[in-house]
Amino acid sequence: MTNASKTKSSQTPEKDPCWKGYEQVGMKSKDGKQVPNCVPENKSSAKKKS
Repeated sequence: MTNASKTKSSQTPEKDPCWKGYEQVGMKSKDGKQVPNCVPENKSSAKKKS
């Protein structure tokens, strides 16, 4: 049962699912599941300026 509780907590969306220095830019598909698409902050801001 402890494995099930760990799985649930890891799938719960948090305020900021990305590491420090990264930000979420939409979602992507990985192994058939939707996961946050985290990119370095400097790359995502360059894309926004374009």
